Amino acid sequence: MQIRTKLTLQFALLVSAIMLVAFVTVYLLRLNYVEQEFYKRLRHKAITTCELLVKVEGVDSKLLRKIDKTNYDVLYNENLTIYDHANNELYTSNESLYYHITPEILDEIRLEKEVQFSEDNAKIIGILYTDRFNRVVCVAGAEDKSGQEELKSLFRILTGMYFGLIGLVVMAGWYFAGQAMKPISNAIGQVNQIYPKLIDQRLSVQNPKDEIGQLTSTFNTLLDRIGEVFRLQNLFISNVSHELKNPLMRMGAQLDVALLKDRSEAEYQQTLLSVREDIRDLGQLSETLLELAKVNDQNRTLIYTDVRIDEIVWEARELLLKAEPSYQVQVQFLSTIEDDNQLIVKANHHLMKTAIVNLMENGCKFSPNHQVVVDVFPKENLIEVRFTNTGIVISPKDLPYIFQPFYRSDNTATIKGYGVGLSLVERIAKLHGSSIQATSEDASQTTFFSLLIPYHFSEHLS
Repeated sequence: MQIRTKLTLQFALLVSAIMLVAFVTVYLLRLNYVEQEFYKRLRHKAITTCELLVKVEGVDSKLLRKIDKTNYDVLYNENLTIYDHANNELYTSNESLYYHITPEILDEIRLEKEVQFSEDNAKIIGILYTDRFNRVVCVAGAEDKSGQEELKSLFRILTGMYFGLIGLVVMAGWYFAGQAMKPISNAIGQVNQIYPKLIDQRLSVQNPKDEIGQLTSTFNTLLDRIGEVFRLQNLFISNVSHELKNPLMRMGAQLDVALLKDRSEAEYQQTLLSVREDIRDLGQLSETLLELAKVNDQNRTLIYTDVRIDEIVWEARELLLKAEPSYQVQVQFLSTIEDDNQLIVKANHHLMKTAIVNLMENGCKFSPNHQVVVDVFPKENLIEVRFTNTGIVISPKDLPYIFQPFYRSDNTATIKGYGVGLSLVERIAKLHGSSIQATSEDASQTTFFSLLIPYHFSEHLS
């Protein structure tokens, strides 16, 4: 069911229920009023007849009956009967019509002084009339034809108004629901035009203060994120294709050259060594991309334990030097470390070692002497692991982008690399509630990378 139809039905049901309660209340109030007015007329007739019969001298039942015949204010099936103290009938206005009046009813009237009751369609009132010499009971009854017709007319009017107003309410609800849903309909039309040709287009926000405007703004924010994801995806695919194509083309070209003619054993060995180097580069790129994909997997559960940062640093140094014997990694610890607990953090051992290896390799790679200095500084709430190297500096315009995948500055084009390591380090740092900072001093030709790891880490922060 569409929201517009649902809103219309809910609005119609609500207003219909309110109108039904109001109309029923009006009818019941009118019903009670008509009934009380009819009993009031019967009471007035009964008292008048009793006064004529009891107080006026010379008026007996025969004369009183003649007087009643001259009265044009006679109700339908009206009968008025007067009883004395012994329940004997003193007078009746209509000898052809009698109501079932028992001695028990007469005694109740004497006790209560006034009793109202009904018999079939007739309404009957009994009153006790007394003066100094007489004590009689007068019972008056009749059918309220005019009141019933009035109530039937009122019922028809209210019923017609009720269904007529329901129709108006449904039409008004449909119109106003359409007006309320119009911004959503416009947004749906704009969304249908966005992808794939107009990915940069955004929805127009008519009223940023209402819920629909806030929803539209939220959707625009989501579109910004999706657009950024598409941009990074295209960039990633383009860069990966480029980085994979270069070593593959080199390997193909070397093998093609080697197959052109017979060569010496040394030349074949040289070609194989070159191809193996390219294969090693491809393997390293694939491994780095796999690690990057793993840390970006939101559904992957990581295990964090208490680890010693000094042990991870030494293990990372050993792993790097085993792969690159020409690299130099100098590790220094602050001399004021007095307690081993100052070096313990909660981390995923494998990922933290991967991050530190990448930072060590990055420092050695961009240093002319392939040397990096690693300093460990325990502080009040965190441990800082600083990586320092001299050589090629990072220009200020490149600093904001160095942690993006495959980004490489112009002055590093001659150095082998893929621009993936630092983005992997940044993601690992975020998974540990940590941060990575980079500064580069042109005057001293020195670059610093600081990995800041908190002592107390909540896993949900990742």
